[in-house]
Amino acid sequence: MRADLEQKIAAVLPAGHVYLGGFTTSRSTSSSPDRCDAPDKRRPVVLTNARTSSGDFLGKLGDIFFRTLTADIPSPSGTDTALDPVKRAKSQKRKKAFFGGWDSMAGQWLAAAQPRTKVGVIVAVAVTDSHFQFVYAQYNRWNGSLDEAIELGASFRRDTLSWTRLKHVNPDDVQLGFTDGSWGTLMGPDADARAKFFPHTLSERDPIP
Repeated sequence: MRADLEQKIAAVLPAGHVYLGGFTTSRSTSSSPDRCDAPDKRRPVVLTNARTSSGDFLGKLGDIFFRTLTADIPSPSGTDTALDPVKRAKSQKRKKAFFGGWDSMAGQWLAAAQPRTKVGVIVAVAVTDSHFQFVYAQYNRWNGSLDEAIELGASFRRDTLSWTRLKHVNPDDVQLGFTDGSWGTLMGPDADARAKFFPHTLSERDPIP
């Protein structure tokens, strides 16, 4: 993760949290019938007081084009929310991208990684001695520079993440499995972050635990 972003993240973490590093994440762009695009009402609204950066308008047009190209369409909000063991077994067998519904831990993580904002935002996950802390940092979509606005998002205890697994559709896609039995797929953490924080990441050939 870029050094200037790490400095900003370390400065805003809650008192008592020891910063160990972090990684960026975003929605998976892989096309599948069980997509992980969070419904709008589940996605947090962030950086509401941020001012638009100079030249960011052109970047915004590029962002809209990219979202259209990758079919960034929210999934239906009526996804099953019950962690039914029978449904879970079927989803395991089919190696589904997402299981558990939007109230599950995986659903909450997926939603946190897909914020709603009017400015450019980098979604980062700070790894501390005890938590995974989502952080939203404003950046200029035209030139990539960081702006001033930054805020904290959802926080998850590290012991709630049970496993990580690669997806064969996209080498940058990672599945994250949680202690409540749910899992979801996002882009990131990248190979360096996986080696540092998730050295036991399963391959795409391994079954979902």
